[in-house]
Amino acid sequence: MTDFCSGRLRQRTLLRICFPLILASYFGSLALAIWLYPGPFDWRTKAMSKLLYPENNPHFHAIGSIGIATAGVLMLPFAGYIGRRLRDISPIAAKFGAVTFGAGAISLILGALIVLQPYHEVFARSAGICVGVAIVVFYLCAIKGLSRPSKERYARRRIFLAWSFIVLPALLIVLLRLLTGVHFRWSNTVYRALEDRSLWHLGFWEWIISAAVFLFMFVAALILPENVRVIEPNGIEL
Repeated sequence: MTDFCSGRLRQRTLLRICFPLILASYFGSLALAIWLYPGPFDWRTKAMSKLLYPENNPHFHAIGSIGIATAGVLMLPFAGYIGRRLRDISPIAAKFGAVTFGAGAISLILGALIVLQPYHEVFARSAGICVGVAIVVFYLCAIKGLSRPSKERYARRRIFLAWSFIVLPALLIVLLRLLTGVHFRWSNTVYRALEDRSLWHLGFWEWIISAAVFLFMFVAALILPENVRVIEPNGIEL
């Protein structure tokens, strides 16, 4: 259990067991909860949380809750796995990213299981913030790694490029959302299109962001080298 939570797992275990189970438990349970939802449910406009509330989905709300919580548990080893492989680039940043990502996974578990307000919203927001911050920190480590001479130079370039296709569009979306939120009175057609609130329905972007996070994790497990030499503060080599 300690090895699982700290990410001391084989690469193939993450790719062939943990990741498929994450997709099945998260998206599979939500799809099933939508199918069994009492009445129409437009996933593009309605938040995922609606599927978890007993008052909205009295008979099948536990399906989504258990599925998301299971996905949160399976995310835990990715935090330590990624952090350990970036530690030679920036030990403090890598450890901070791992701890923050783990905190996000735990918040996701609690948010899925505790559906009483305001606790659910607090845990859900904490999960999004922690995971988002951790991903940015990991990405900054990847950028820093480009300037460090290492025999893993090729892998570092690959992880930087792969993460760039995920992180940079996500940051652009967040920036655009913030700009529309402050209500700048720009006259160009681009801003008027962005200001259209129908583009920012929470439900649609929850699915997109979830897929982006899982893709980030998959790419990390796929590209980062499995065997790393790490010296712990107590002098023990792992």
